[in-house]
Amino acid sequence: MNNGYTDGAGAADLHELAALYAVDALEPAERAAFEKHLARCPQCREEVAGYAEASEHLASAAATEPPAELRASVLSAIHGIRPGTDSRLKAVPAEEPAAPPGNRVSSLQERRQRRNRRLLAAAAAAVLIPGIAVAGWSLGAEQERQQQEQAAAQEQQRENRLLTAADVTAESVDVNGEPATLVYSREQDSALFVASGLPDPGTGKEYQLWLLDDGAALPDVRFSGGAVRTWLTGDLVPAGGAALTIEPEGGSATPTFPLIAAVEFPES
Repeated sequence: MNNGYTDGAGAADLHELAALYAVDALEPAERAAFEKHLARCPQCREEVAGYAEASEHLASAAATEPPAELRASVLSAIHGIRPGTDSRLKAVPAEEPAAPPGNRVSSLQERRQRRNRRLLAAAAAAVLIPGIAVAGWSLGAEQERQQQEQAAAQEQQRENRLLTAADVTAESVDVNGEPATLVYSREQDSALFVASGLPDPGTGKEYQLWLLDDGAALPDVRFSGGAVRTWLTGDLVPAGGAALTIEPEGGSATPTFPLIAAVEFPES
C-alpha cells in the first residue's frame, strides 16, 4: 500500500513521523523510509530520542495495558480510517490539477492518508510531549531529593563530629525570655547555635551573632526569630567568646548595644 512516505518523500513529510516511529506505529515501508531519513537528520534523531524517553517514562509510571478501544482507534487511524465517522472522501480543494479518472481516487486517498498521518503524528506528539516534561521534572525532582538527602547526611556528620569532640561545650543563654544553646568546640573549630522559638526581633530587624576576639567583635551569621539552627562561620580557635545582638536588616559591621546574650569561651 502506498502511504505517500516512500524513499522519494520530502523531508518535511518524513519529519512528521518522528512521534509515530517512537511509539512503533509505522508500517514496514514507512519505517524503512523514515530510518533511512533518520540516519542523516539530527533533528529527527533528537526528537525520536525525546519521544522514546517520554514513552518509557509513561510506561513505567503506569504499567497497564491500553484499552482495546484505544489500540483499535490508533490502528484504524494508521490505516487511514477514522472509527465512528463517515469514511467517504471529503471535497477536493480548488485549484487541483486535473488527473486521469483512474488516478483521481488513488490521489485523493493518498492525500487523505497523509492528512490522517499528520493528525495522528500530532496526536502522538501531544501525548508524548507532556511525558517529556514529566520525565524531565521527575529526573529533576529525583536529583533534588538526592541532593537534599546528601546535604542532610553531611549536616548530621558535622553535628556528630561536634558533639563527640573531646572539648565540646554547651552553653545555655536567655534570649528575651526564650532559651537558646550554643554548642562549640575549638578542636573542631565549630559552633552551632540552636533555639526553638526566638521572639520576633521586630520589623526591619534581625538577630546577629558575633565572635569576640581580643576586644574586637567580628560579625557572623544573621537570622530572624522562630526556630533557629545555624552554624557560626568565623574562626573559633582564637575567639574568646560569642555575643548576640539585634541589628537592622542586612546586619551591621559593629554590634548595636545592648547585647542580647553573651558566652565566654574557656581559655584553651
